[in-house]
Amino acid sequence: MLSLLTLSAVFFLFSAFFSSPVHKVTGESSLVAFYNVENLFDTFDDPHTSDNDFLPQSLLQWDQEKFNHKIDRLSEVIGKLDQEGLILLGLAEIENEQVLDRLLKANALSSKEYSYLQQDSQDPRGIDVALLYQKKKFSPLFHKFLRPCFEGECLESRDILAVKGLMKKDTVWVFVNHWPSRRAGQAQSEPKRLLVAKVLKHCVDSILNKSPLSKIIIMGDFNDLPTDPSLKLLTKERKLVNVFNDEGVMKTGSIKYKKDWLQFDQILCSANAIGTQKGHVSYQEKSAAVYNPDFLYYNKDKKNGPYRSYRGQKYYGGYSDHFPVYIKLNY
Repeated sequence: MLSLLTLSAVFFLFSAFFSSPVHKVTGESSLVAFYNVENLFDTFDDPHTSDNDFLPQSLLQWDQEKFNHKIDRLSEVIGKLDQEGLILLGLAEIENEQVLDRLLKANALSSKEYSYLQQDSQDPRGIDVALLYQKKKFSPLFHKFLRPCFEGECLESRDILAVKGLMKKDTVWVFVNHWPSRRAGQAQSEPKRLLVAKVLKHCVDSILNKSPLSKIIIMGDFNDLPTDPSLKLLTKERKLVNVFNDEGVMKTGSIKYKKDWLQFDQILCSANAIGTQKGHVSYQEKSAAVYNPDFLYYNKDKKNGPYRSYRGQKYYGGYSDHFPVYIKLNY
């Protein structure tokens, strides 16, 4: 049985019927991307979360200068994705609306017409997901933040952001995720990720049972590989396709742990959104990729991992410990 909180969320999610009007094909391709930005905190103490590491007087000495530098770094990356036709960008490890407001005012983004959806969750550290969207190309109709609750068990973790919106008159559902980490060990933490996967699967099944032709895009830092049980749970009935479950992409990896590259950041699509669909937005096959230009590697050396902000207490002043990932849409 789903918890009352999740049932309530599902009720609101599916109260509006799904529609996909036909429109003309323009031949354009546009990006949908996801980026775990590694601890985008402001410098102020939030008494409701454990953000004490990211304060000026903390061991990390997280001050306004470092925050501004981080904003400039991230806006540089997003600005380059924008040049490739960015429509949607899922974000993870966002503290609050204030840091997003500051991000959109950065030089690389200040002239762009982006807006966002974000809400504080019950994550103890206060890091949440958000959806950045190009206002001219995506119009949200409805959104809901789903608590990670299943069969009476709730996690103190990030909510799932579910958004229903119009993209060139096609109705598209977008889910942004940041699943529980492996900090306690893969085996010990796996039940938590399976719980969140069940919540997400229930919502997706509800959409597809009501409207089988619904177009769905799921993105996130899943802290699991495409071949792990939590992700396989989503794709086992073949209603969803994990377009990052590809040997070449998985070999690239979006993060580096010790000597291993891991593809924890992924995007999935509903099966009916795959391939060329004349008159409709669709996934451009074989376009799933990791965005990893040289400048995003530490010392611009591909033998190193991503150029991150911190490793432990050592400040590097980079971008993030994750690379962004993206897909192209026939738009």
